[in-house]
Amino acid sequence: MTKRIISQEIADAYLSIKSNILKTPLEYSPKLSKISKARVFLKMEHQQHMGSFKLRGVLAKMKSLKKSDFKKTFVAASTGNHAAAFAYASKTFGFDAILFMPENVSREKRDALEPYGIRQYLFGKNCMETEEKARKYAEENGCILIHPYNDRDIIKGQGTIGIEIQDQLPEVDTVLAPIGGGGLVSGLCSYFGDDKVHVIGCQPVNASEMYESVQCGTIVSPSNLTTIADATAGGIEKDSLTFDICKNQLDGFELIYENEIKEAIAFIVQNHKTIIEPGAALPVAALLRGQKYQGRNVVLVLSGKKINHQLLTEIIDNYGDSN
Repeated sequence: MTKRIISQEIADAYLSIKSNILKTPLEYSPKLSKISKARVFLKMEHQQHMGSFKLRGVLAKMKSLKKSDFKKTFVAASTGNHAAAFAYASKTFGFDAILFMPENVSREKRDALEPYGIRQYLFGKNCMETEEKARKYAEENGCILIHPYNDRDIIKGQGTIGIEIQDQLPEVDTVLAPIGGGGLVSGLCSYFGDDKVHVIGCQPVNASEMYESVQCGTIVSPSNLTTIADATAGGIEKDSLTFDICKNQLDGFELIYENEIKEAIAFIVQNHKTIIEPGAALPVAALLRGQKYQGRNVVLVLSGKKINHQLLTEIIDNYGDSN
């Protein structure tokens, strides 16, 4: 079993990337606080460079490498925020980059990465197949794999959000964050592991692989259902570090329905005048349900801002008046 990640390792990672990232704001939410009878704050990580928390992990990985490693080709698999962070890093550090994406990736997402000049290859019907292809390619060709979540340095980078939260709200006792492969919540669990801070993972009902895996005690297959929170969908890699961390350290789960995700997006647009992606809306939806977290000092991690314009318009039209 892999040695447990400790908070000092995350603190070291933060020092290495601090000058390359934004210390994103922590914003009080009066209306969410009133609804939930808690003190609720939003960690505005969707305002991070490249629009998501993913840059922290990618930069932490880059800072952990030797200078000679940058002569090699770097490989990643993603369609969204990890791809954007990987592309940004390729420009910043000047390495040769290959990105694998599922065959059904939208033209819009591919075009967004064109300015970075990284090579793009389509493979697989879902994220799991694409990630497996990327790992195999990297192993067979002596490349460096930049995995979206199953990597100690990536997890440590995501955990640096916890450092900022604790600095901005020392009395924090509960943090809710989205789960896909589990890198973000694993980093938060690892940082807050010795403190009295509860970390809760939020997943769509339609893509609840981490929840199901923890319940079963083994990693389950990717869901066949669809969710608008595509950043949290796609399954978990076999033998992933994040599964063990979530199984042993995560304090609980919130499973969110599709209509609740839409309501949460509209709520944030209407009450905080900012746009978030569906995955980022998962923690917000959990607090909109009622008073489960009554009396607590709660931080919700808004993980990213990428959302299809048509989807956003439909959500505002159908849910905007309900908030």
